[in-house]
Amino acid sequence: MYTVILCGGKGTRFQEVSSTLPKILVKINKNQTMLDWLANDYLPQNSEIILATGHLHNIIENYISSVNYRSRITFSKENQPLGTGGALALASRLIKTKDFIALNGDTIQEVNLLEFLQKTNMDDSVKLNIACTDNNYDDSGSIHIDYNNYIIKFAEKTLPEKQHHLSKIYTSIGLYRCKTEYFRSQSVISSSLESDIIPMLVKEKSVKATPFSVKFHDYGTLDRYKKMNKR
Repeated sequence: MYTVILCGGKGTRFQEVSSTLPKILVKINKNQTMLDWLANDYLPQNSEIILATGHLHNIIENYISSVNYRSRITFSKENQPLGTGGALALASRLIKTKDFIALNGDTIQEVNLLEFLQKTNMDDSVKLNIACTDNNYDDSGSIHIDYNNYIIKFAEKTLPEKQHHLSKIYTSIGLYRCKTEYFRSQSVISSSLESDIIPMLVKEKSVKATPFSVKFHDYGTLDRYKKMNKR
């Protein structure tokens, strides 16, 4: 399985922690960086990992050259800021399977990835499937789904109004299963997965959610980073 790790953003809110260290190279425990944990522990062995890089790319590349991972790692480097949507469109050109996993490079997941793959429905009409949790996080993307798990509304970091009594509200955890052909069809231009692509797919009724009862740990700000270190 190909996995695209989104780690190319400037990380403006992370500047209070470090302005010279990419978030994916932050130590998340005494012995491992985030990238170490993803490549050696979280992702299945022999995964095809694509790092969607941009800002501070050289630091990440130099780090990888000094470490041996059990999975193959390649780069999809943006030469100008592309946002999460553009980064996935660019990375999809390197993928040789019908679908792929994408995840945020600053979020520690508790969801078992193989379980997510088993539960997700990627039939012909579905172009994206978003892992979500029934735990409430006010500062993360909130999704409103019907009882067939189609997303009715997605609101990035704001809670959507309830639209229908036969629906539930969950929180996106920053883990996605993506249809390769769809992302290849997108122009490689600056766009946001959360603000541009997902709302468009909601209108087309081609995006689903897979709910879990788990937590996730996003350390992309100083406050969240401090909380992570107290775990």
